[in-house]
Amino acid sequence: MIEVRDLRRVYHRVEALRGVSFTVQAGQRFGIVGESGSGKSTLVRLLAALDQPTSGEILFQGRRIDGLPERRLGFLRSSLQIVFQDPMGSLNPRMRVRDIIAEPLGRSAERADRVAELLDAVGLPADAGQRYPHQFSGGQRQRISIARALAPRPAVLLADEAVSALDVSVRGQILDLLADLVDRFALTLVFVSHDLSVVRHLCDTVAVMRAGEVVELGPVDEVYDSPSHEYTRDLIAAAPTLRKVLSEIGEN
Repeated sequence: MIEVRDLRRVYHRVEALRGVSFTVQAGQRFGIVGESGSGKSTLVRLLAALDQPTSGEILFQGRRIDGLPERRLGFLRSSLQIVFQDPMGSLNPRMRVRDIIAEPLGRSAERADRVAELLDAVGLPADAGQRYPHQFSGGQRQRISIARALAPRPAVLLADEAVSALDVSVRGQILDLLADLVDRFALTLVFVSHDLSVVRHLCDTVAVMRAGEVVELGPVDEVYDSPSHEYTRDLIAAAPTLRKVLSEIGEN
């Protein structure tokens, strides 16, 4: 589905990415994890063709997207959709929810039916479409963002720190929702996070990034249980497990 070959990105002599390579197979749940400054955000922008690499190649379904002008990226825009970290910042506060979700559909005759289907899929009531983003909680707004991303029936969902801005009690719900939607709509998921425990909860494969490089790559349970790189071991040691945090909340 996605192939990244020796990707480099330099900003004013600073190497944000240094020779990153990996492959994401169709149907995979691929996690990208690392601390702030590791290159995750730069990589997201390149995968979504919102920026261009200094060198290297990015292939989407066998077609190179690096170097293509926007007018030739229509196939990517409909097939890869992003869920951002801050749902309030990515939702137009002046638009009703129904119009936000339907926006990627253009003048399609199925707009109303598709919006109703997606509201149900993300666990929101049908009348939510009549309301505005500020009338919802943070977790509900992220559900709206997910519904909008799913509207054009993408093949790939790119989630960029999609739960890090949410209360910890809501994170598990959104992660479970994403897992369900990936299965229901046969999606390929690329999930970006600074928290390896969250990635383990959702993904089957993980790439660990540090200082613009992938320092470890493999099945998530294998990487988590037997990390080979010191940086990965430090990440695991520093992060409380999501299950433990949720359990502590339930006890209080």
